Amino acid sequence: VDKVFIERGESAKTINRTELTKLLEYAAKNAKDIDYLIIYKVDRLSRNVADCASLFNLLRSLGIELKSVTEKIDETPMGKLMKHMMASFAQFDNDVRSERTSDGMKQAVRGGRWCWRTPIGYKPSRDHLGKPMIVPSEQCDLVKEAFAMAESGIYSQTEIVKKLYSKGLKISNQTLHKTLTNPLYAGFIKVKWFPEYFDGLHTPLVSRDTFYKVQQYTHGDKTAVIPKLRNHPDFPLRNFIRCPQCDQKLTGSWSSGKTKKYPYYHCPTKGCTLNLRKEIVEGAFYDHLKSIQPKDDIINLFECIVLDIWREKKETRFKDEGRLRDDLSKLGHTKEKLIELVVKGVMAEETYREKAAEVERDILSKKNELTAVNGELTDIEPCLTYCKEFLSNIAELWAGAALDLKQRFQNLIFPGKVYIQGGIVRTPELSLVFNYLQSPVALKSNMVALRGIEPRFDG
Repeated sequence: VDKVFIERGESAKTINRTELTKLLEYAAKNAKDIDYLIIYKVDRLSRNVADCASLFNLLRSLGIELKSVTEKIDETPMGKLMKHMMASFAQFDNDVRSERTSDGMKQAVRGGRWCWRTPIGYKPSRDHLGKPMIVPSEQCDLVKEAFAMAESGIYSQTEIVKKLYSKGLKISNQTLHKTLTNPLYAGFIKVKWFPEYFDGLHTPLVSRDTFYKVQQYTHGDKTAVIPKLRNHPDFPLRNFIRCPQCDQKLTGSWSSGKTKKYPYYHCPTKGCTLNLRKEIVEGAFYDHLKSIQPKDDIINLFECIVLDIWREKKETRFKDEGRLRDDLSKLGHTKEKLIELVVKGVMAEETYREKAAEVERDILSKKNELTAVNGELTDIEPCLTYCKEFLSNIAELWAGAALDLKQRFQNLIFPGKVYIQGGIVRTPELSLVFNYLQSPVALKSNMVALRGIEPRFDG
């Protein structure tokens, strides 16, 4: 015996195995000194017919004869036939085992059981019958927090990853995306074997409404309200205010004086001399915010208009909700008809899978729309109170906010370019609501009732 290779814990389903690879490399290097490769049984070499044939040919090209301790094989025609028959039987046995395993897993999925690696936020357990199931783990609260942050639309996935990491959950952007798009967390089970979703026996970590809303952000159906830039906290207007001379975004830094350091905003363009003290730039920006703050009477008028529009939207919402529920009911009937056609043998199973997958996608889309409709106009009073507070105090709110909120305010109020010139902030464009609130005439014209046929009198 020249050398012994012992393989433990690796399946013979594949030839990409540690010890088998070492064996083949050794055989190729020492082929002149090797007469036989002795194995216990052919299915220990491989349980795949094509792989076995490849290995047989490789050994034959090296001049090494294969011998089995428990099977009668050699290089005679009968021996070669036996080798291939043994390999075929091994693959047949493997396929049968695999099919039984798959059937068992399919049955478990239909029953609402998760059969794969436990995802983040869950851990393996057993139910009262001793059957495997998953239950929330110690990390479930962090997963819920990730969905809440994603649902808010004000955090990027990178920000969510950083916040989770700071709380002890090490997760990559890719894993987070898989988590946020996995229906398992909303109580569904969706696998490649079936086009439909199954209700899981496990406890969902988030509501289905939350899951649908998060899908709108992750699939780009909604725009997340996140700051476009990340700046130094000492310079909230860096990369936001622009130079009036060369149109470049200003940067910020501390300059050393004789006794202390002084903060400046300056233009990064070579040859441009714009250099402004931090207090001048931010003071001018604060004053500009004060100047565009609408007066109380305008805000009250704005509130009346919003309430009026809200009542109209509410009526439309009820109609949309009814339409979407009708659509979901029709899609449910379509799904039942497809199953009936398969049972009767009218439709092939492959065709059923394709059609059912389309129906499931339509159902999910309609549910997303329904969630959006239900969430649009639920509670207007607290929303209006918050908006009035925000519109009446934008300068103070900006001055006292943290960096992220300051940047959100800036991008919300000023969607276009903003310049600083002569100590004054200039911008050609305000966001729609602020632009509208600068025109009391437009507001009042919307509130004036139409004149009837009665003549007007003095007094």
